[in-house]
Amino acid sequence: MSADALALAEDGAIGDRLARNTEHLIFEDSPTNKLLIVFAYINQPIGTGSHASFLAGTGCKKLFLNPGRNHWYQDGVPGVCRDFDGLIAFAAAVRSRFPDHEILCLGHSMGAFAALGVGVAIGAQRVLASVPELEVNLPGSVSIHHMAGVPVQHGDLSALLQGNKETHITAIVGRQNPFDMAMAARLAAMPLVEIVEIDSDHSTFPYLRDMGKLKGVMTRFVADEALAPWLAGC
Repeated sequence: MSADALALAEDGAIGDRLARNTEHLIFEDSPTNKLLIVFAYINQPIGTGSHASFLAGTGCKKLFLNPGRNHWYQDGVPGVCRDFDGLIAFAAAVRSRFPDHEILCLGHSMGAFAALGVGVAIGAQRVLASVPELEVNLPGSVSIHHMAGVPVQHGDLSALLQGNKETHITAIVGRQNPFDMAMAARLAAMPLVEIVEIDSDHSTFPYLRDMGKLKGVMTRFVADEALAPWLAGC
C-alpha cells in the first residue's frame, strides 16, 4: 500500500474523503452491503459519474472515479492518487472500510481497464468490463491514440488476471471490432471470466443504451444475475 493510501486507511480519512464529493470523486451512500466502484471512460466531463442515470435505483453504494484525463489511469485520479499503484491502494483502503460489503467494479473502455486491474488486485467479488484492453498502446487499440508521453506503470494486466483466484469477471464485447474481439479471446483464457458478445462495435454501452438494454445490464450486474440471457439477440 502506498504511503498516501496507508495514511488514509490509518487515520480514518477515507471516510472523510467519501463524505466530500469532488469533481473527480463522487460517493453515493446506501443502506445496502454492496459497494460499486465505477471508473469513467474517456472524455467524460469531470463532476459527473459514469452511467449514473442507468445506475439509479440499483441497490448499492456507488463510488464514481473520474480522472478527467484519457491516460488509462496511469497517472491516477486528481485528489485521490497519483498513479495506478495509488489507485489500487486507494481502492484497497476503501474496501477495508467496508469489510462486510460485496465489492463490485464496473467500467467501459478506459474504465474497463481500471475496473479489471483494480478489481482483481483488491479481490473484488465481481467486475463488469465493457470492451476492455488488457494491454495498452497496442496497434488497433483506443489507448494508443491517447498515451503519448504518459509514463506507463501497469500497461499489461495479463499476469494479474492469470493469477486471479476470486474475482468473477464478465466482459461485454462487440463482434464488429476485431481488436476488441482479440482482447476478448485473451481474456477468455483467464480464470473466472465470462465473455458476452453483442452485435456492436467498440461502442457497446451506447449501443445497449439505444437498444433499451443498458439499465437492465446495470441492474442485473449489481443483483448478480446472468447477463447473457438478457443480451441474447443484441
